[in-house]
Amino acid sequence: DDREPHWTDIVDFLIRVTEFFRDPTAFDALRHDVLPTICEGRSPKEPIRVWVPGCATGEEVYSLAICILESLGKRAAEMRIQIFGTDLSDAMIDHARTGVYSSAVEKDVSAKRLKRFFIKRDGTYQITRHVREVCTFARQNVVTDPPFSRLDIVSCRNVLIYLGPDLHKRCIP
Repeated sequence: DDREPHWTDIVDFLIRVTEFFRDPTAFDALRHDVLPTICEGRSPKEPIRVWVPGCATGEEVYSLAICILESLGKRAAEMRIQIFGTDLSDAMIDHARTGVYSSAVEKDVSAKRLKRFFIKRDGTYQITRHVREVCTFARQNVVTDPPFSRLDIVSCRNVLIYLGPDLHKRCIP
C-alpha cells in the first residue's frame, strides 16, 4: 500500500497495554543517569518538562512523576515539574485524569510507593493529589497536532512500537 498514512490509521493501533514502572531497568537508568544530568545546575525557576504521547490511562505518566519526585527528594518542593500525557482517546484521558486504578497495581508498585504516592479506597488506589498536580492530560494526535516544546524528556514507548516507518518519519522530527 503506497498511499500516504492518515491519522485514522492510528486508531487501529490503539492497544492499551500499559502498567506502572514497566521495564524497571529503564526507570533505574532514568533515575540514576538521566535525571541527575537534567537537574544539574538547573534553576528552580526552570521547570522540568516531560511529554508522554500515547499515555493511555496514565500509568507511564504517573510512573515518571513518581520517579522524578523520588529522584529530586527534598528539592522537589522547590522545583517546577510539568508532565504532559496525551492520547487520541478522550476516554483514556478521562481515566488518566482521575488517577484511580484497581488493586492490580499492587503487583507493579512497591508497598513503599503505594503508601507514599497512592490512597487506598474500596479496592482501588488513587494517585495522591500532589502527584496528580504535576501531570496534565490532554487529547492529542501525535501525527497531526503540534508537539510540546522545550522538553527535557519525551517518553513515547506506548506509541512508536505501534507505528510503522512512514508514521515514524512524520512524528519523530
